[in-house]
Amino acid sequence: MAETKEDSSTELNEIHHMPHSDLPLRSLPPLAALLAFERAAAQLSFRRAAVDLALSPSAISHQIRNLEAQFGVKLFTRDGRSVRLTAEGERFRRQVSTALTALERACRDMRVRRRVQQDEVWISSLPFFTSTVLVPALPTFERDNPGITLRVEATHQYADFAESGVDLAIRFGRQHTVGLKLEPLIKVISVPVCAPQLIKAGLRAPADLAGEVLIHLTRQPRTWPAWLAAVGVRGLTPRGNLWLDTVPSILDAVEHGAGVALAMDPLIRAHPGFGKKLAVPFESRARQGETIYLVSRREQARDARLKRVRRWIMQALQRALAV
Repeated sequence: MAETKEDSSTELNEIHHMPHSDLPLRSLPPLAALLAFERAAAQLSFRRAAVDLALSPSAISHQIRNLEAQFGVKLFTRDGRSVRLTAEGERFRRQVSTALTALERACRDMRVRRRVQQDEVWISSLPFFTSTVLVPALPTFERDNPGITLRVEATHQYADFAESGVDLAIRFGRQHTVGLKLEPLIKVISVPVCAPQLIKAGLRAPADLAGEVLIHLTRQPRTWPAWLAAVGVRGLTPRGNLWLDTVPSILDAVEHGAGVALAMDPLIRAHPGFGKKLAVPFESRARQGETIYLVSRREQARDARLKRVRRWIMQALQRALAV
């Protein structure tokens, strides 16, 4: 279809009134240079900035020299291996930091909107809760929610709602956290677990642990000492110690009779091997426990997808505890 004069005039008028920056985009420094400057300014170290960005210190220095050349000002003063910001550099740091934060937020929001459009929900969950509660219930979720894609991350790492795309987290936590909603899921206590043959061999009380190998989770080195102190057994020296880095590997070692570990009760009772390959050897007096929470952003309280996933998690937990 031929373009009319009126169409052409309207288009030119729209282009004329489009918002534009006072600074042409071609005059902006490369994003890599701005990132290098921001990290170096935050760390006051080219070397540490290089580590943060997986670059070499010379690459950081090169980017900053290019910025200084482009602006015709010194951003850093250098004294041997140490650097500090000039007055111009400090002013620029504040502005760049604000701009990068806004850019990062825009990118994060875009990723969240993409997942909403694709009906994807990201759950960050404690590994043992994931394997014991969530994984067995996945067929039920897929059957009842064919339009939602789950992304489940089993990790002990901090769930950073501000910087990542996590929608829901399952964590130990404080009841009051700014900007987040925490719903209690279950209270758990630590109990010793072992293979049934250790019980038959005479493991009857906490003091008997002196004759056993204690199995530790590498990232929680204080768990056994704290538990022993709580049950009134101090100064106990076990026959040996075994350190493993995941809960599944610890439970495998327990089932093979390698030693005694601490597990979360009542969740441990939903483990497939409980009652057959592993058991609680004795009741303990350590009854103080911790609460596992379902954590979400307050502003997502009305998200229909999250409501459905939240309901599935609650039902999955109920089924696991009923085993």
